[in-house]
Amino acid sequence: MNSHNMLSSENMKQYFNSRHLPHVFAEDKPIFITYRLNFTLPKKVMDQYKKQIEDWNKELLALPQAERVIRLQTRDNRFFDWFDRLIAISQDVPSLLHKDGIREIVEESFKHFDGLRYTLLCYCIMPNHVHVLILPRLQEDGKIYSISHIVYTWKKYTAALINKILGKQGSLWQKESYDSLVKDNNGLGKVLEYIVNNPVKAKLVDDWQQWKGTYVKSGLF
Repeated sequence: MNSHNMLSSENMKQYFNSRHLPHVFAEDKPIFITYRLNFTLPKKVMDQYKKQIEDWNKELLALPQAERVIRLQTRDNRFFDWFDRLIAISQDVPSLLHKDGIREIVEESFKHFDGLRYTLLCYCIMPNHVHVLILPRLQEDGKIYSISHIVYTWKKYTAALINKILGKQGSLWQKESYDSLVKDNNGLGKVLEYIVNNPVKAKLVDDWQQWKGTYVKSGLF
């Protein structure tokens, strides 16, 4: 993976809920964004997720203090990954974003402001959620374009068109979105691998390049 020219070793900043916590973004670093279709996970799926967290916390408490501190640094990313995998393989949640005619609408929403408000680096459109990596651009006042507004425009544009195709009304997307600052080359490489390998982990394809809903900007790999 060629990420030398993008940034230059810490892990990604912990994930946070954009509705409840303030965002701190750098002007020269990519942002990893995830948002999902509007659905309620079945109880059995949530019970499985909670059980994984409980087991992880029990293992954590059994560790010496020094090891516990190290393990805690990976907690948020690990929990996010578990949840991501559960919804990817669950047959009880909506599965439509990857379908022809709908996937293209989501892709167009990403590409519309590419080169204007941000540089589009990578995305993966999964059946019920999307992962996007962008490099925000600066406005005339020297500040980056609002990440929350960028995501809002994606959701608004796609919801109107997809609901029309489906013959439905109401909220298509969950209000929450999750984003994190990619601090360096090490973090960039991990995020890129995570995004493109999402369909592989979900056993939808054997190789990431087989998934129609994946895009990587030329030069990143």
